[in-house]
Amino acid sequence: VGNILGGLVAGAEADSLSTWGLSFILPAIVISGIGVVVFLFLPTTPQAVGLPAPSQSNKDEDEERLIRSLQNNSEDGEEDERDPNDIPAISFIQALRIPGVLEFSIALFFAKLVCYTFLFCLPNYVNSITIGNVSYPPDKSADIATFYDFGGILGSIICGLLADRTNSNAIICVVFQIFSVPLLYLYYTQGGVSMAAQLGLMFVLGFFSNGPYALITTAVSADLGTCESIRGSAQALATVSAIIDGTGSVGAAIGPYITSVIINNKSGPGTYEDVFYVLMASAFIAAVCLFRLMVKDIQNLRTRRIRRLTLSASIQVDRRHID
Repeated sequence: VGNILGGLVAGAEADSLSTWGLSFILPAIVISGIGVVVFLFLPTTPQAVGLPAPSQSNKDEDEERLIRSLQNNSEDGEEDERDPNDIPAISFIQALRIPGVLEFSIALFFAKLVCYTFLFCLPNYVNSITIGNVSYPPDKSADIATFYDFGGILGSIICGLLADRTNSNAIICVVFQIFSVPLLYLYYTQGGVSMAAQLGLMFVLGFFSNGPYALITTAVSADLGTCESIRGSAQALATVSAIIDGTGSVGAAIGPYITSVIINNKSGPGTYEDVFYVLMASAFIAAVCLFRLMVKDIQNLRTRRIRRLTLSASIQVDRRHID
C-alpha cells in the first residue's frame, strides 16, 4: 500500500518542470510525520497498554508451550533445557551453515532484483511505450504502474495463506518464480496491445513475482531462525533475518543499476528487451536455487500424508475393537 500511495503522490508532480521536486518532498514529509506519530504513540512494552509481560503469560499458554516442548523433545530423543537468555549469538559463518539460509538468501537476491527493478523502472517503461497506439505522460504512467503493486499485495497474501496451510515455503516460492518467467515475456510482448492487456498482465505479474519476495523476508526468515541448533536464540533469528534480507537488498540495488546501464547503451525500439531477458533469467535462477529445498518439502509432504493415513487406519482399527 505504501508503494502505491508513494507512486501516486510522486507521479502527480513528475510531469511538471517547475514542481517536480515535490515528488521527493511530499513523500519525505509523509514519512517524517508518520515517524513522529510512531515515536509518540507506539507502545514499547506490553505493560504500557495494561497487558502482562511475556514471562507472565496465562496458564493455558504455558501449558501449550510445555506440550509443544515435550513433543519436540520426544521426537528429538533428548530434552533441551537451555535458557534462551543463555544461548550466545551465532557468527556469520555459523548462520550460513544453517540448512536453507544460503539458498533462500541467493533466491531473495534475484527475487528482489526483479521486484525492485519493476518498482523503480516500470513507470518509465510504461511512459516509453504505446498502449493501444496511445502514449501516456509520466503522471499517468505512474498511475498505471500501481497495478503491479496491487497484484503484489494479493500475491503476498496468497503466498502466506498457502505457506500456513502446507508448511512448504520452498515449493510455493519455486512455483511462483517459475510462473513469473513466461509472464515477463508475455508482458513485454503483449502488454502494449491494449490497456486491458497492460493492466491485466501487470497485475498477474505482480502477483507471482512479489509473493515469494514477501514470503522469504518474513515467514522463511523466522522459520530458519528457529532451527533446532539455535532454537530459542533471538540473536540467531536476528542474524539469519539480516543475512537473508541483506542479500536481497543487494539485488534490489543492482537490478535498477543494470537496467540504467542497458537503457543508456541502447536507444529506439527494443530498448527494454535485454532488461526483460535479465529479469526472466533472474526469476529462473531464484527458482533453481530453491530446487533442493523444494524436493525436501515434497518428501516432507509425502511423509506427513503417510502418517495421517497410518493414524487414520489405526483409529479405525481401534474403533472396530471397541465395537
